[in-house]
Amino acid sequence: MRIVQIILALMLLASLVLAGARIYQRLPVTNGGANDNARNGTQQDLTIIFRTAISTADTKINLYPIDFSATERDYVMSAHAGKTLEDLLGQRLKQVTPVTVAVDPNGHAVARVTEGSWWMHAVSALADGESMEWRMPLTISQRPQTIELTSENAYERTRKF
Repeated sequence: MRIVQIILALMLLASLVLAGARIYQRLPVTNGGANDNARNGTQQDLTIIFRTAISTADTKINLYPIDFSATERDYVMSAHAGKTLEDLLGQRLKQVTPVTVAVDPNGHAVARVTEGSWWMHAVSALADGESMEWRMPLTISQRPQTIELTSENAYERTRKF
C-alpha cells in the first residue's frame, strides 16, 4: 500500500510540473521590462499641435511607454498606504525612458512611436507668463494620429507672480 501511495504522489508531482511547463511555453515572449507593451509593434507618426500661444523654447513634451489604465488598476487593486495615484505613476515613470519631442516654431511636433499604450506629459510657457501642463494617456494604433493641446484640455494652468 505504501508503494502505491509513493507512485501516486510522484504522478501528481509530475503532472503539476508538466502543466506548469505547458503554461510557461504559451506565455508571450518579452524582455520583462516595464515598457514592453509600447516597444513591440509598428512605428507610427503622432502629431501634436498646440492651439495656444506657446513659447516653443519653453515647451517640453515627453512620451512614456506605459499603460496608464494598468497603473490605475494596480493602484485600485492593491493597498498603497499614504500614496496617491499620482505618486504611483511618478514612481513607474522613473523606470522607463521617455521619447522627447521637439516643437517647431509653428507649435507642431511629430513623434515616431510604436503601437501600444503611452502616457504624454507636456509643459509649455505661454506668452503672458502663464504656464500650462498636459497629462494624458494615449493609445497609438495602426494609423497616424493627431492630438491637439488647447487651454480647454490642459491638466493645469499656473502663473508666476
